[in-house]
Amino acid sequence: MAGKFKGKIKGADKASSKKEESSSRFQVNEDTKDYENRSIVFSLERVVNSKHCFSKLSKEHKSFFAEAIFRRKNFTWKSIQQERRHALGCEKIARSAIKVAIPKEIPDDTEHFLAFRYKAKHPMVGIRRQNIFYVLWFDHDFKVYPH
Repeated sequence: MAGKFKGKIKGADKASSKKEESSSRFQVNEDTKDYENRSIVFSLERVVNSKHCFSKLSKEHKSFFAEAIFRRKNFTWKSIQQERRHALGCEKIARSAIKVAIPKEIPDDTEHFLAFRYKAKHPMVGIRRQNIFYVLWFDHDFKVYPH
């Protein structure tokens, strides 16, 4: 039989009031419209489950991906535009250039995708929403779009 606790747990009232104020320690800048000056957040939430997904990468490519996002952790969307596309910067890829199936969740009016290099000239391709870059494909075999 479980024992009963008498009294209050120390700090419980403070913790519950803080929890009500903010349901998460990490927030995605929902209170601003100035996403150009916010840090870039990389997300794997939307990676397409195909031969271009993260799980299909070699250990070496996975390691380079981790290094690539780490090197960009202090960049804003505004500052990354000053970087070269084959270095830390990115490039726009026209929707019509994508040679793999585009997820149905991507709106039809999405005119372009972005490509960031994660290993030499191997790109991760995805979309930007606010300050988040959602990776869709890892183009480890250069078949997602013509290079």
